[in-house]
Amino acid sequence: MKRFIPLTLAGILSVTGLSLPSEAQAASQASFRDVAQSHWANQAVTKLALRDVIAGYEDGSFRPTETVTQLQAVVLAIRNMGLAEQSSLYKTRTIPYTVPEWAKGDIALAIEKGLLKPDEKNFLPDSPATRAWIAQLMVRMIGKESEANLLALQGGGTFTDEKDIPDWAASYVKAASKYELLTGYKEKNGYSFKPNRAVTRAEIAAMLSGSEKHLNIENDRMHTGYVQAMAGDKISMKRTSGQLATYSVTKDTIFYGNGKAADIGQVKPSARLFVIVENGNLRYVEVLDGAETNRTISAEVEKAYPEEGMLVVKTVSGELLTYQLDKQTPVTSSTGTASSLKGLAKGDAILLTLSPEGSAVSITLVREGSDSEVQGTVHDLDMAGKLMMVKTASGAFKAVQFNTNTVLEYKGKRFPTLEDLRTGDSVQVQQKDGVATKIVVLEIKNDAGLNGTVKSVNTVERFVTVQDEKGAMQVYRVADNAAITIPGLTQPQLADIKVGDSIDMKFSNNLLSSLAVKNRTATPETSKDSALTGTVFAVVDEGNNKVLSFKNGKGDLVAYEVSSNASFIVNSESKTLKDIKKDIKKDMNITVQLDQNNKIIYVNADNRVKAQVIAVNKDSRLLTVKLNTGETKVYIADKNVNVVIYDERSRDIGDLRANDNVYMRLNDSNNNIVNKIEVERSYIYRVTNVNEGSNRFTGENDRGNSRYFYLDGSVTISVPGITYPRITDVKTGDTVKVTYMGDTLKSLAVVPNTIGQVVSVNAEISKIRIKDYNGVTTEIAVPAGSSIKVNDRNYTSLTALQPGDRVQISEASNGLKNIVAMKKISTTFTQLDGSYRDRVYTAQGSYYIPDSLLARQPNLNQFLDSLKRGDKINVYLMDNQLFDIEKAN
Repeated sequence: MKRFIPLTLAGILSVTGLSLPSEAQAASQASFRDVAQSHWANQAVTKLALRDVIAGYEDGSFRPTETVTQLQAVVLAIRNMGLAEQSSLYKTRTIPYTVPEWAKGDIALAIEKGLLKPDEKNFLPDSPATRAWIAQLMVRMIGKESEANLLALQGGGTFTDEKDIPDWAASYVKAASKYELLTGYKEKNGYSFKPNRAVTRAEIAAMLSGSEKHLNIENDRMHTGYVQAMAGDKISMKRTSGQLATYSVTKDTIFYGNGKAADIGQVKPSARLFVIVENGNLRYVEVLDGAETNRTISAEVEKAYPEEGMLVVKTVSGELLTYQLDKQTPVTSSTGTASSLKGLAKGDAILLTLSPEGSAVSITLVREGSDSEVQGTVHDLDMAGKLMMVKTASGAFKAVQFNTNTVLEYKGKRFPTLEDLRTGDSVQVQQKDGVATKIVVLEIKNDAGLNGTVKSVNTVERFVTVQDEKGAMQVYRVADNAAITIPGLTQPQLADIKVGDSIDMKFSNNLLSSLAVKNRTATPETSKDSALTGTVFAVVDEGNNKVLSFKNGKGDLVAYEVSSNASFIVNSESKTLKDIKKDIKKDMNITVQLDQNNKIIYVNADNRVKAQVIAVNKDSRLLTVKLNTGETKVYIADKNVNVVIYDERSRDIGDLRANDNVYMRLNDSNNNIVNKIEVERSYIYRVTNVNEGSNRFTGENDRGNSRYFYLDGSVTISVPGITYPRITDVKTGDTVKVTYMGDTLKSLAVVPNTIGQVVSVNAEISKIRIKDYNGVTTEIAVPAGSSIKVNDRNYTSLTALQPGDRVQISEASNGLKNIVAMKKISTTFTQLDGSYRDRVYTAQGSYYIPDSLLARQPNLNQFLDSLKRGDKINVYLMDNQLFDIEKAN
């Protein structure tokens, strides 16, 4: 049933004495008598009305030229963000504004989400919302305030009336223009912004509609995806979640394309759509892009003639067709990776795009033919596109797709990953449905050796861990008869290889057959990673005699002579030896490297002091900290000290807490004064999406706020059970702890969580019993105030959970628990996919069966075979993917 939400403007009308639209009006009214199809804002008004963001008046009008108040604009923003239902949870919150009772929850939520900041004192509920004020609101709504702050540091804007834009709004106007939230007015000498002009109802509808591309507005009614098939009044599309769904076109379906009213004729195969659905019927269809003039047919390769540029295919009806291809005709895989006719073989499934005249425009390889095994040499690797090109013994090229479930078998190598593959490796590939299930490395490329730095040596099992030139860790098995060469040793053994040695390696039969130490960087004085760290105590500079003393991690005072060839980096800048005493200050953090004579040959110094806060005296600006060496010291905070805490602005030393870990930047001329303090903070997020190609993932905290996180090479990743984890080891649904030092992401750790079925709930003693998928039942204490999310609503009481619920329980950053109940859909079973057995069809849609579900339920196939058409079942979804399925009572 369609959800009804009290609508913003309609609610406001009730305060002014006009009646509220009925539920039927709110649910069905998508057009208004005073917003004609030709009206410039028609599409925006129609879409937002169907999205339950705006509503019209009881007389069927919208009144597009009426101005919007600041209160109305804020409530509209909350609706546009999809937070309408959450606002009811905030009604009892105390707010520093006088607003109608119905709006209190929305305003409290707006403060919580950072749309309003009471200390700014610029929210006047009944005042008209100006374009300058709306710019600030819209930028905050799409989460771009930090970028607005950066834009504030840049020069003036581009509008002709910049002088009229209030100072507080200037950066927001720049950001709003950058993200196309608001546009200017064309003048003779450029574009004006008109910051003090009041915004109308039509204008704010257009602004909110334009902001959708920066928000995640998809839910059970609204979807984005690509057309898969069209037949009669049915349109099948593949949603961005990967789920395939079929919807009906009715007389009430509204179509838009290219910003104008359209019809179903503008929807073409492969077009990208945004749709609003009601009870399986399409209510609103917007063609975003991809409308085609060409047509696409599915076919199977019968024979390819690369030299002649000719291709013979068999259509689904069995008809043989021959096409002559130009040299420019693109041949690609379904991932977009370039190929050629040489890469096509009999039985390959392809999509052939034909021009209106019938000539071949492009060929897309959808699935490899019946060949279940490919053997040859790795010719090219595309890790981002998950595609490997293999050159067979006959000289033909075969494209091999792989995924995160592909197993790599690499004899002699411990913990192999797909990133260990190299061009030139001899491989054997086992495939299923066109995707590699296993890749066996038969022989690695021998025409060139590898080199790297030793990080660990296991003499018992004869393994060495080496960091290669790209910084990646590799573990190799050393042959029993390996040739080991170390300068100065006559018959060196594996035990003589030291951590920090720089080595050249050669392989035979996938084992390390030769190790040659190029130089020694490890000495008895160094730590296991070949470097010494500590804090500077003193620098002695007596002409040619230079000595650096520092306290190491144990608190011991050590001193080393500095080599005349030493290189220096201070605060990320290269320095010369003659300035050592001037540039390196007491208490600086340093990392040093020693040569074979125990002299310092490398120094990296940083005047950030790493410490732990003991006490803060804000009035006297005194900061008492414990240094890494264990020493307690008092520093003076500069009156303009910059305190940096992730995602928090305008902080001072009063915001520091005891036991906070900090980096303090000291004054260049007085190392007792602190100019900048970066504070370490940790946060808990649940992973909702992983983009391996760009090293990014999306996480959602317990308040429902989502963020993107980018993992560069400096971020430490920890995953239980994995020695050298990568972003590919972070999975959707994982709970992670992200730690920032100031604004810099330093580490990510996957936090163990409990996933299973609720056995019992005891709200009185705040405990629940969970049965996991190994059959183990555990009682878990849930502290008061823990977050419990059920059907996208947040609760704090265990009464929100019921026995039988499937839940994920993880730790929160504040010592509480985060509990997420999976979405439960009660439906009836229709059938199991007859060809691949990888999709369950029900009365409410179909669901792809992931490999992870088969791993959790070894007897799943038997269970599915036992189901009959019409059986009542429950399916459980986590992040829109099938997680569990059971037969209903």
